[in-house]
Amino acid sequence: MSWLAGFFVVTLLAGMPIAFVLGVSALGYFYFTDQTQFLLVLPQRMVAGMDHFVLLAIPLFVLAGNIMDVGGLTRRLVGAANSVVGRFRGGLSLTAIWGAFLFGGVSGSAAADAAALGTVLVPDMKRQGYDVDYSAALIAVSSLMAPLVPPSIAMIIYGALSGTSISQLFIAGIVPGVLLACVLSIYAVWTAHRHGYPRTEALPLRRILRGFGEAAPILLLPVIIVGGIRGGIFTATEAAAIAAIYALLVSGLVYRALNWTFLRQAFVSTALITSAIYVLVAVANILAFIFAIERVPQMVVETLTTITDNPVLILLMVNLILLVLGMFLDTIGVLILTVPALTAIGQTLGLDPVHLGVMVIFNVLIGFVTPPVGLCLFIISAVTGRPVEKVSIRALPMLGLALCVLLLITFVPQVVLAVPNLIGGAH
Repeated sequence: MSWLAGFFVVTLLAGMPIAFVLGVSALGYFYFTDQTQFLLVLPQRMVAGMDHFVLLAIPLFVLAGNIMDVGGLTRRLVGAANSVVGRFRGGLSLTAIWGAFLFGGVSGSAAADAAALGTVLVPDMKRQGYDVDYSAALIAVSSLMAPLVPPSIAMIIYGALSGTSISQLFIAGIVPGVLLACVLSIYAVWTAHRHGYPRTEALPLRRILRGFGEAAPILLLPVIIVGGIRGGIFTATEAAAIAAIYALLVSGLVYRALNWTFLRQAFVSTALITSAIYVLVAVANILAFIFAIERVPQMVVETLTTITDNPVLILLMVNLILLVLGMFLDTIGVLILTVPALTAIGQTLGLDPVHLGVMVIFNVLIGFVTPPVGLCLFIISAVTGRPVEKVSIRALPMLGLALCVLLLITFVPQVVLAVPNLIGGAH
């Protein structure tokens, strides 16, 4: 394992993309441990890693989100959220939070959330006197809700790697997403009163209902996905295909916002995003093979249980390790490296696999807004033209709130499992 770890650290520090980091590390491991006979089976294992029916949901959900995005849904969702919360002091900051929640139910991607909402909302917030660094940080942290509400690409990948029910993960992520939105809203209201940020004119009920009526076709998408899966009408993969068709019909026929240029843009973007994910998944299977050879999951469990047999301390250590990894790797990279060991730890501690999955996903999502590899920080910095370090500083209090929600999710399992249990079982 020392050869694998050595190549991993060197290639990561050299700035290689994570897929190449993992691939080069694996090749170096086989060569320097004199196990080159295994190189013959690597192509087969890479293909086998991608050859899962459930993974077909990823390009289809990404396509659905891209079609709805180029179809102009962001403005409609922002308008619907603003019609309700804009009347309060700091209303635009609340719009950013709940707009991110609503948009996450379509895109399933924190990066897409940050880019879309940053482009739409930051100029308006700047015109109303909001601090731009604060506005950018708020949108970056709010975008973490996107992978918590269905459809979620991170949950699909975790489910495929661990064998956990994707439909249950989808449902279980909703309450943590709402919790994060609520604590961020409290902070936004406090900040707005402290700095005297303005409020917008209260709209009559008729205007509010009209705004939500215009956004209703968009908001129905996550309802169709979850309802169809839980009702046994279709699988998660079939739900993704239905989502893509539904997005095409809504954007093209209802909003009449699609043309061939926009459609081509959606397909190209989907191809680029999906290809990057599939390469990572393929390389992940090589890492899983090495971990099995070296008995890494068993070693991790034995090491942690040797240090302490206290479940609380073990969970704290797991969360700390994930937070540190999230500072240097993207979400998929962390999941690839840790899921085998985490599954073994969960079984040792008797954790519900759905609870463990949501805890892990929420934890690694925090890496999106932590330097030095916080993707959402870089995206929002590029959109707003503000330095990453200044946005990061303004994000620190909100990161603290996100960590509080993480601790609640970790040590109060019913926060995650209540809704899945209510609907029909946590497994």
